Amino acid sequence: MLAILAFQVATGLLSPILGRLMDQFVMRRLVITGAVSMGLGLALLSQATQFWQIILVYCTLLPIGMLFCGTLASQTMVSKWFTGNRGLAIGLSAMGTSIGGLIIPMVVITLIARYEWQGALLVLSVVSTIILIPLNLVILRFEPPLANQGPGSDQFFDSRTWTSREILTSKTFWIPVLALIPINAAFVGVQFNLGAYMADLGHDQSLAAKLIAVTSFMMIVGKLFFGAMGDRIDHRILYWTMAVLMMVALVFYEGSPGKSDMVIAAGIQGFATGGVMPMMGIIYSARFGTLSFGRVLGYVNLVIMAGGFGSIFSGWVFDSTQSYDVAFWVFMGLILPGMIIMFFLPPPEAGNSTSATKVAQH
Repeated sequence: MLAILAFQVATGLLSPILGRLMDQFVMRRLVITGAVSMGLGLALLSQATQFWQIILVYCTLLPIGMLFCGTLASQTMVSKWFTGNRGLAIGLSAMGTSIGGLIIPMVVITLIARYEWQGALLVLSVVSTIILIPLNLVILRFEPPLANQGPGSDQFFDSRTWTSREILTSKTFWIPVLALIPINAAFVGVQFNLGAYMADLGHDQSLAAKLIAVTSFMMIVGKLFFGAMGDRIDHRILYWTMAVLMMVALVFYEGSPGKSDMVIAAGIQGFATGGVMPMMGIIYSARFGTLSFGRVLGYVNLVIMAGGFGSIFSGWVFDSTQSYDVAFWVFMGLILPGMIIMFFLPPPEAGNSTSATKVAQH
């Protein structure tokens, strides 16, 4: 858990820096750099003999690999490539993480059983490098057409470049991320304690595995749904839908739920939290444009990291009360203010108009 915490902190701190690089440099080179970092990091982990070596890799190479080959990079590229149906495109690209969540654990378990953890990491290192580098060299050989749009284009908003100060002093930045933090906290508060929660309720651990699978599958459905609807429905309505569903899931988890209640809760939770990733891309690309999208989403990743307190808080509540119910009610209480502040989120049209004026003045 310490290594995972170090990884999360490093990823959050590096996100604004690497996100800014994505706005300034050719994505092909950055993604290849990420693939090399990921492969090298996994290889070094396979040879680790001291715990500090594992922490070092989790703080350096793996965060770089995750950011340059993960959600931040994919959403940045998709936002720049697609103008029409951008939300659907973001939702489709975001499905990759959930599909990986269904497939990769089974692959890793098989590899560990056959080669032990050292051999499994080495195999993952080689295979990921062989797949990622050639594939991205071929697919990313072209730059998105929006990258060369100038102020004379009809897409004024996509030609707007935002500074870090402008981003961090904008309510358009803070409102969505503050509203999403409680949903993220509730998700990790349940998900990271699921095994212990099942044991405390007297359920077999196979139920925990089943619930994780249900959550992962419904996250795929949620990403596709919220991504597609992001092009058609007010973003605030979509957020309120996510928030209400997450609260419903927490109600199902509360008390001493049976197996059917747990499955329903996992499905609702997965569908709701599946929308978080595509909604971040949709909300911010629609209000900040695409030329600064990597920088904006980098700061979002840094701030939303605060939601990680959910897992620790849930564990602490159980240790203190022998129940997770208080944690669930606290999460619901934190989601409510997020629903209120989202009412004041400026519409995309307001952002576009303001940005177009500023660009035209230059």
